[in-house]
Amino acid sequence: MVSVLMTVYNDADQVALAVRSILNQSFTDFEFIIVNDGSTDNTNSILKDLASMDKRIQVYSIANSGTAKAANYGLTFCNGKYIARLDSDDISYPHRLQTEVDFLERNTGIDLVGGGCHIADLNGTIIGVRNIYTKNPHKTLLRRCIYQQSDIMFRKSVLAKLPEGEVYRSKLKAEDYDLWLRISEVGRIAKINEILGVWRLNRGGYTLSRKEEQLEAVMVLKKMAALRRKGLSDGYEEFVPVAKHKLHRSLIREAEYDLVVSQVLIKEGRTLEAKKLLRPYKKSSQDWQLVKRWYQLAGIPVPLLKLVFSFREFILNNSSIELR
Repeated sequence: MVSVLMTVYNDADQVALAVRSILNQSFTDFEFIIVNDGSTDNTNSILKDLASMDKRIQVYSIANSGTAKAANYGLTFCNGKYIARLDSDDISYPHRLQTEVDFLERNTGIDLVGGGCHIADLNGTIIGVRNIYTKNPHKTLLRRCIYQQSDIMFRKSVLAKLPEGEVYRSKLKAEDYDLWLRISEVGRIAKINEILGVWRLNRGGYTLSRKEEQLEAVMVLKKMAALRRKGLSDGYEEFVPVAKHKLHRSLIREAEYDLVVSQVLIKEGRTLEAKKLLRPYKKSSQDWQLVKRWYQLAGIPVPLLKLVFSFREFILNNSSIELR
């Protein structure tokens, strides 16, 4: 019924937890396709050990090619009616697959569905929630990515409706968001108002370590989507990305990571925890300049903060204004 697809590169510390979260699903009719994208740590041996304990796991190894190309390779082995994605440092709660399968079985006109997730730090501590509510996911998706890759499931049949070429387009560094947009243009999408797993904030994860590059890619793919929705060519074939980084990423500094964690805490109203996390950086002028504004923001009364962030969510979901 379901093909779960994961790509992994040098994630030996987290990948076993991610894999076990799928093996522990209440829904059991699945195959687990894992593509090892040229890892140089002991990721591959961990995957082989896990595969030897459960025949549903199929591990394929390729030379390091990047997430998009690894995912496209993995798709060629997916036999399920539905395809679910999971990043190698995230976790799916036991009810995730059953919830999404039930939804798609009931709603035969929907091609892609996603839910929400808890946000966790490196220690696995839950620090927040990402669960974007919108009455019009097709419209809101053009303004912002309403899904996390690890909480989506889509019909394999919808891929045949896409134009020929790469499913995950490798020239765009937010290839998952790009795919959700293109699926929304040939099919229907939906959002489940339910928490389906955990998104772990990883110091070496793409969202953090290559934030500026990803933001630039998001602006490009939004413009491409707007052109397609007008019936025009999006220009992807002619698009030449600016090469700023190597194929994979390195760890961001501890101060940068703690700032991201504190931002989540502040948005959740947990301002005392955020200030405690950022206070030690007063000793470093460079780091203090980085975190000072958010430390000061944590001093605003929580009710007012929640009002501000609620208004920001409303703007993001209902306006063409771009907010970073």
